[in-house]
Amino acid sequence: MADDRPGPPGSGTHDDPPGQRPTEPLGVPAQQQQPGPPPAAAAAGPPREALAGFGRRLVGAFLDWVLIGIVAAAIGDLFGVEAPRPPSDDDGVYFQFQPAPGPFILVELAYFTWFHATSAGQSIGNRILGIRVLDEVTGRSLPYSRAFVRALMSNLSALPCFLGFFWMLWEPRRRTWHDIVAGSTVVTATAYPPGEFARPAR
Repeated sequence: MADDRPGPPGSGTHDDPPGQRPTEPLGVPAQQQQPGPPPAAAAAGPPREALAGFGRRLVGAFLDWVLIGIVAAAIGDLFGVEAPRPPSDDDGVYFQFQPAPGPFILVELAYFTWFHATSAGQSIGNRILGIRVLDEVTGRSLPYSRAFVRALMSNLSALPCFLGFFWMLWEPRRRTWHDIVAGSTVVTATAYPPGEFARPAR
């Protein structure tokens, strides 16, 4: 069964050396204790070069939102839920690709909760862009409860002109508001190879 703990490419094993965090680059020996005052604690989580950049996260989110919009629009049509219509022109013709807010939010919550709690920690957009969502401390997949909180908070991150998403541009660990609330981090799949896509985590 695929293990959801991350490791560097070609490591061949996911066993962690004693005293080493799962999100530290595997294969790096733990620091030896030296006499004298204890050294300052290193920042938890993966190294900065392994964190996913803004561009890849933006494109991945856009692909996910398009897919969610298509599914939500189909569900809205099935149950007769109509989206607010923009003003029509003189001929009464309007163009719209916008699902109703209710179905969109429900599909979005279910979609991101499921995929980000799997062994790979990847939505479809994440997989295409080669990034994944992990627990920022353990380096494992998020549990369903925290994946749900992250998905819910992402809607709040978008409310003030997407400020919660842009937050990662100046946040030291490149975290958005929903990453901070859920205790998650987004890394590149090359630095931390994922488990089997869409497979429930153990």
